[in-house]
This record gives sequence, structure tokens and C-alpha cells, in this order.
Amino acid sequence: MLGDVRQEGGSTAPEGDDDVGERTLMEIARYFDAVKERYGLSSDYALAKKLGIAQPEANLMRRGLKIPKPELCIKMAKLLDRNPVELLLIAQKDKAPKQAKEYWTLALTAVDVMLHVPKHPRYLPKKVEAIGRELKQLEAQTLTYEGAAANAEAVRLMETAERSVDAMMERWNIWKKGEALYPNYLLANQAAARRHVRIRRLLILTQAQMEDEATVADAIQVMEDQRRAGIKIFYAFREALVHSPTFQRLEADFRKYGAADDMNTAMFDREVLIFSQTYGTVPLGMVGTPTPITMINRLQISWKPEMIRELDPAPLFDMTRYVFDYQGPGPFHEQLAYFKRSIRELPIRAV
Repeated sequence: MLGDVRQEGGSTAPEGDDDVGERTLMEIARYFDAVKERYGLSSDYALAKKLGIAQPEANLMRRGLKIPKPELCIKMAKLLDRNPVELLLIAQKDKAPKQAKEYWTLALTAVDVMLHVPKHPRYLPKKVEAIGRELKQLEAQTLTYEGAAANAEAVRLMETAERSVDAMMERWNIWKKGEALYPNYLLANQAAARRHVRIRRLLILTQAQMEDEATVADAIQVMEDQRRAGIKIFYAFREALVHSPTFQRLEADFRKYGAADDMNTAMFDREVLIFSQTYGTVPLGMVGTPTPITMINRLQISWKPEMIRELDPAPLFDMTRYVFDYQGPGPFHEQLAYFKRSIRELPIRAV
């Protein structure tokens, strides 16, 4: 009986598995044959001597009837110039009950990828390291990106959109030519629109911005670029919008989840949300006068049900009292003039 020969070398096959033929298919057994072949060992006695275990142990393990302990797995790995993690995981998989084996197979696949990543070029291990960090965050249903990766991830999300994107942007200047989202993210938006993804984007403009003619021209250019890319573009004036209870609630909820003061957010297919947590200005240029570029320093992506429910910008597009469909420079200037006249009549509210 297997229980009669259990010694220091390892443990018998998993209990509850009555099929002896299935036991012999244990993956760890092939490493014993590999040791025999590599060192020219003609018998189980010679194998046992090489491994420092009893002959019956070596025979049972080579036939897949017994699972080696971690110490023996490590020893064999060194004899075979293999990574010990590989053998340790395979032994754990062999020992696991049937219902758990598929998960150990997934673990083995992941480790196999990690073990075979070349050290050069340095891009490859860095890329795998980044993937590893992402995987660790998945359980929390939230991913966080910083620096250039934050801007690049927004492009990747747009590339995966299938049905709809609803976005709201206060820091809309990053859409200007020469800024962080131009042209890569705009091109990704255009490609999504061509796939018949419905994209709605709301730009929130301030009174101070609209007093400056150059900034007004920038806003019009951004909205024209968006419209040409197939995006349904909307705009609102913040000093008026803050009187809406819907916007007040949305703003409070974004603050609760750590959003930046200038809210930039997008909902993809009503199931994935992104929003900016911090911004920064980066000088572009090492010769002459650098050009300041606004960057999203920290971006959060989440699919938590409560965040999807509370931070959905979609209701803003139905507030026709405050939110306007961009229909060209002429109608925009008319609405802007009306806003400037009416702003004197609006009650003062912190914005």
C-alpha cells in the first residue's frame, strides 16, 4: 500500500483518486526520468542515490505514485538547471484535488510566461512587471496608472469600446493641438465612431475662460475637432451648471472617490469608468523655450458597481437647461452672449 512507504521524500498521490492509471500521469514524474537521462543513471537505485532518498521512494515518484516534498523539488530543479518554482508548482498541481487542478494550471501558465521572459531588451521584463502590477489590482476592481501610462491607457480603453462612451471634461484644454490627448486619443475616438460607437462628450467652460478671446477660440477649435471626428459634442457653462442638483451630486460623488478638482471622466459601454485624479504640467523641449504640456498624472479605472452607478455622467446630457449641443461657431457665440448677459442675474454660488 502507498501509505506503508510514505517516508521523508514526499507524499502519496492525492487521496480520493482511485484510478492508479491516472496517478501515473502526474507531471512531476517526468522530472525524475529527466534526472536519470541527464546523469546517465541506469536504475532507480542510482537515481535514489543521486537524490539522497530511498530506492522505493525513487521508484514510486518516478512512476507517478508519490509526490516529492518541496526540498526534493528544489534539489531536482538545481540538478536540471530549472527554476525551482516550476517544479514546486507542478508538484502542488499534482497534489491538488481534481476540482482545483484547473486553477493550478492557470498559475503554471502565468509562471511559465514569467520564467521565460528574456532580460533583454529591457522593455520586455518591464512590460511583464507592469502586467503583474495590473493583475494584483484586479481583485479590487480598480486599476491606477501614472504619468505617460495614464494617457496611453485611455487610448486602449477607447479601442475596446463597443457601444457607447459618455464623457465629461473640465480640463478640456488637453484636447488642444500639441497637448496630451492630441492626436492619439482623438484618433482613437474617431476609429471608435467609425465602428458605430456612440460617443458623447461634454466640455465644461468657465466664465473666466470665456472672457478671453484666445481661450474661446481654443474651445471652438476643440469642439470642431471633436465634431469632425464623429463625436457628439456638448458644452455647458460651469457657473450655470453648478445650480443643477444633478451636477452637485455628481461633483460631490467624484470628490468622495478622489477625483481631481477639474473633473475629467468617461464611461465606456456603461461598465468601465475612468477619471483623472491629478494633473501636472511637463515642459516639452530641451533646446530653446520649452512648451508646457498638460498631462494626466494619475488616472483611475474602475468597474466597481457602486462607482459605475454613482459616477455615471450620462444624466448630464439630458439637462437641456444647462447643457447645449454644439452646432457650430455661430450658435455657440449666440449661447455664449446669452450666458454673459444672464450670469449677472444668477445667484452667487461657489464654483
